[in-house]
Amino acid sequence: MADGIPGRSSRFEGRRGPLAGLLLRNLLFSILTLGIYRFWGRTHVRRFVWRHTVLLDDALEYLGTGGELFIGFLIAVAVLLPVFAAYSLLQFLFADGPGYALLALEILYYLVLFFLIQIAIHRMRRYRLTRTAWRGVRFGLGGSSLAYARIAFGYGLLTAATLGLAYPWMRSATLRYFAQHAYFGTAGLGLAPNPVWLLRRWAAVPGSFAGALGLFAILNFESLETIAFFIDQELYETTDIVLASMTYWPLFLLLTSFFLWIWYRAVEFRHMVGCLTVGDTNLSSAVRSQFVFGRFFVFSLVMFALGALLGTVAFLIAFVSVSTGEIEGVIAVMIVFVPALLVLLFSGIVRILFLDIPLLKHACETLDILNAGALEEVVQSSAAVPSYGEGTAEALDVGGF
Repeated sequence: MADGIPGRSSRFEGRRGPLAGLLLRNLLFSILTLGIYRFWGRTHVRRFVWRHTVLLDDALEYLGTGGELFIGFLIAVAVLLPVFAAYSLLQFLFADGPGYALLALEILYYLVLFFLIQIAIHRMRRYRLTRTAWRGVRFGLGGSSLAYARIAFGYGLLTAATLGLAYPWMRSATLRYFAQHAYFGTAGLGLAPNPVWLLRRWAAVPGSFAGALGLFAILNFESLETIAFFIDQELYETTDIVLASMTYWPLFLLLTSFFLWIWYRAVEFRHMVGCLTVGDTNLSSAVRSQFVFGRFFVFSLVMFALGALLGTVAFLIAFVSVSTGEIEGVIAVMIVFVPALLVLLFSGIVRILFLDIPLLKHACETLDILNAGALEEVVQSSAAVPSYGEGTAEALDVGGF
């Protein structure tokens, strides 16, 4: 295979049918085992995805086990329980205290949770890389989870302080740290993104969001002033009349921010891949924003159809029950609860089948590997690998399949 031919460097060969069967089986066994089987089910899905992802005619290999994920989860729970317990205790102690104390507690709790999520992300990536091999050569990730969390936490605060404008710097800094400490055998990875270039694209996302809210505030300025006055005078019941008379169509413009966010993520992906090196090998991506939009549209349609189907079934059951006079309180609750639960349970399967996998396939088809011959010289690294799974990432439900 010739180097540098777009669309031929990699491909995804998995078919949706077998994967759907695997996902449904995992869901069934997870329900029967009260969620314990999900660690083994997730491992089976990863093995399916990895072995059907082909780079230069050789498939990836996933070496992880469900037992490792389960042990990592238990370790993480042991670490996180004291955090949750302390938060609950402080909530109880400050229940009758001043409002600012509870607000400070909430802010502190979510800041700690955000920091722990960053640790989870680094550990998750380390585990997945060390359990991934290609042509018998393992990937790996060094560095410190705490160091990564400090970088992500600091840039996260900066992003919040700048109302989102520093987001490209946060993404560049965290992904650069990840790449600089990752390796493939004896070949190191490198990443040199341009956050200023990204900012010129990203600015459209927070700009459209602020524009929509600003237009809403301008058109409803007097109404918002009136509502603020009523709230200050504790005349809460009179605010409903003012709310009913407000102009809400500018809020629909917030959808523009969502579409621009999808467009930006495709642009950012192409940029990051183009700035990535594996030893002396370079990469480039031609992911198309139109394709990403299309997949989100299909995913939304399938989720809507699933919700409509289950909602219709629930309505028919309720109608028959009311007609026959057999409906009771518990049954009425179940009629609403069960369809909602089924939508929640199947949403993950729908996302993988109609969003994640098509996007992965498109990313593979549009990936170009330049100077691929340099990868032939890479030899197996002797670096140590973690003996347990993703831990905190599992406990906090961070990451996909």
